[in-house]
Amino acid sequence: MEKVTFTKVVGFVLAAAFAIVIGVSMWALIIGDYMNTVMNAQTQHTVRIIGFAGMLAALVTWWCQRFAARRGFIVRTAFALFIFVVAFCSFGGLLRFVYIHATYPSEQDWTLTGLYFASLNDFYTFLLDMLIPPRPSYAALAVGAAVYVAIFGPREPKTVEI
Repeated sequence: MEKVTFTKVVGFVLAAAFAIVIGVSMWALIIGDYMNTVMNAQTQHTVRIIGFAGMLAALVTWWCQRFAARRGFIVRTAFALFIFVVAFCSFGGLLRFVYIHATYPSEQDWTLTGLYFASLNDFYTFLLDMLIPPRPSYAALAVGAAVYVAIFGPREPKTVEI
């Protein structure tokens, strides 16, 4: 079992604060985009889960950053951006799938093929709700999150093998 050090406690606090800020920011951006519009039911479901997907993606990105901790700043940033975008889209589709199945259980097909196609449908619906219309604010937030993780996330000194 690893020792609890001051560095690990600070890292945990930074990761938790980072996840909360990213989740609230993503939720606020989507609410701002749909403030004066009429939303259909699919978009309402996406709006409800987007902050949670952002929080989970931020935590996964912070945790995965230890794999790139010995690399340079550019590599850490690119790695964090990739992990954040993939985790955000994946968690968004998964949380939408869980939300729909928990909210409307009697309307769902619970066979394996039904669950598979429902999960694909929820993933694609989440992506379409996020990408159409284009939202440059989410791209800026994802890049900002990647830069933050590259600067403040887990880092280790570079080692040279001879």
